[in-house]
Amino acid sequence: ILAQPAVRDPRGRAQAVTKDIAGKLATLAATFEDRGMDSERVARFLMRCVFCFFAEDVGLLPKDLFKRTLETARSAGAPEHVGKVLTSLWTTMDQGGMFGAELLHRFNGHFFQAVEALPLTAQDVSLLIEASAFDWSGVEPSIFGTLLVRALDPEERHRLGAEYTPRAYIERLVEPTVVEPIRERWTAVQAAVV
Repeated sequence: ILAQPAVRDPRGRAQAVTKDIAGKLATLAATFEDRGMDSERVARFLMRCVFCFFAEDVGLLPKDLFKRTLETARSAGAPEHVGKVLTSLWTTMDQGGMFGAELLHRFNGHFFQAVEALPLTAQDVSLLIEASAFDWSGVEPSIFGTLLVRALDPEERHRLGAEYTPRAYIERLVEPTVVEPIRERWTAVQAAVV
């Protein structure tokens, strides 16, 4: 393992999982936009879903709450019923309180203040349930940045200074200024030990 440090590096796995998840979300976003829905509304809806996927996998929400909510709402009625249940869940997340038998903490930051579930088809709901099956705790954080930037209208994005910088750009800056000097010092330490 010491001779192969890449084996311990979770980034490769995270990038693979993120690519699969991003594909499913891109498919869902495209179907919404093909139906004439505003891209900002679509991005906000998907961002809330992504947050819930992540929150249930890292323990901010009860285990599999979002997935169970999708499955239960789908089997209880038409896809329109899922949208109503999601709106109820997000309202509870904004205020804190009981959602069914689960006590939810309040998620502040205004993210769930204005909640709107988009009209869903059976296929949309199935894609969301599929996406919830991934382990979101290991997802590359870039997916959140991409969705956040897409969710904000250009004026709000400019006012907040919320521009997303892709990982590759950051690595291009950090590699020569931070990583390479550390590697050089590490190489010198290793040579001194031998």
